[in-house]
Amino acid sequence: MIDATDRAPLVTVGIPVYQGERYLPETLASVMAQDHPAVEILISDNGSGDGTEEICRSAAAGDDRVRYLRYADNRGGTWNYNNLIREARGSLLTITAADDVKLPTFVSSCVAALEAAGSGCVLAMTRTRIIDEHGDVVEDLGDASLTIDEPTPHQRMAHFMRAQAPHLVYGLVRTETFRATRGFRPVVGDDYVMLTELATRGFFTLVPEQSFLQRKHPLAHSADRAGDVTFYRPQGHGRFAFPHTRLDVDLLRACLVAPLPVAGKTRCLAASIRNWIVPQWRGAAGDVRDALGISWKPRRPVR
Repeated sequence: MIDATDRAPLVTVGIPVYQGERYLPETLASVMAQDHPAVEILISDNGSGDGTEEICRSAAAGDDRVRYLRYADNRGGTWNYNNLIREARGSLLTITAADDVKLPTFVSSCVAALEAAGSGCVLAMTRTRIIDEHGDVVEDLGDASLTIDEPTPHQRMAHFMRAQAPHLVYGLVRTETFRATRGFRPVVGDDYVMLTELATRGFFTLVPEQSFLQRKHPLAHSADRAGDVTFYRPQGHGRFAFPHTRLDVDLLRACLVAPLPVAGKTRCLAASIRNWIVPQWRGAAGDVRDALGISWKPRRPVR
């Protein structure tokens, strides 16, 4: 087990998984290879019926840093992500999707960045590259300016909304800050809502090295509109779900529940409207069109 006397902070690397047998071994290998001396690997398995359970039990048997939580039913992606926040033992938590890869220095470099930035910093993230189903790099994100360290929450919100950078949610976050939010919300685009809540509580810092590999592939739930809806709400239905409208509403709610004075909440509301809701108006309009049963061309949901 991890030595409790180790002066390095305990970091939980949380992996939410459902039917993840194809890419999970590579994800687990990348997490096990982290060079930080105090890592807990927490897997929350949302009732997978494929080979996921066998992969996870084998990993737990071979590495005492791995804690495997198996649940009989699929309660949805939102529940699974929030379960990691509830169950994490580390003072710092980074969530890793079961098809992504974090290079060996990811955790240690983010820990160092958080410590250097001070207590006002709630999230540290490395730069990101996109890989395909084969693990080949297909895109370098233009994210060299994603140090979201503006002095006010509404400025920070405007920054990541304009940059459309939901991948920041896979950075290293102070666990107590995660727990101070409402958790991940059951809406398509929950990463934007979570980042909004985090940004109202502190600033983000960027590690210049590219240590996060985010996988985009045809089987990802976000590649399919109906699949994205049912990921968050397993009993949901693509039609009448109003995914874009629900996202807009939850972003506004995130501003209203922020631990800010009225003036600060008002500025955050204005930032959400100006930098997200108005530029993304076609999404809400499409929700209405879908509800009315008007023919539409498939649109890639916001992620």
